[in-house]
Amino acid sequence: MPETTTATAHKLSWVELSSPDAAASRDFYSKLFGWDIEVNPDPQYGGYALARISGADVAGIGPKQSPEAPTAWGIYVDTDDVDDLAKKAQDAGGTVLAPPFDVGDQGRMAVFADPTGAVISAWQAAQMRNFKSNEPNTLGWAELNSRGLERAIPFY
Repeated sequence: MPETTTATAHKLSWVELSSPDAAASRDFYSKLFGWDIEVNPDPQYGGYALARISGADVAGIGPKQSPEAPTAWGIYVDTDDVDDLAKKAQDAGGTVLAPPFDVGDQGRMAVFADPTGAVISAWQAAQMRNFKSNEPNTLGWAELNSRGLERAIPFY
């Protein structure tokens, strides 16, 4: 049987939870999935924690950045040029919610909303890379549920 190889330019590169009670969330998910969780002690990361399985990063859990922000899991797509992707998102009818910025020495990120308001982030890796997924107790699937599919499809 022939085999087909598919390349993905902007594959999922990270998943993280923004929580009003990050400590309780870390406790819950460590018990649920067996994640080893380590909170970064550097104050510039604001209590952000990495969840790991067998030493491999599988997710992040941190406090909400503002009280108005939803409690939600967020996904990131990988990019070699987050500044260019931010421009493309805006040119495609999206909104740049957080323009590209450095995350310490870990990488560079931006946050966008598609034309229907769905939020997605982009990650340009520096030190933080090698996300494990598609294995037990790791991210296996992400999808967009939208009432404005006719506006979302051309954006993506």
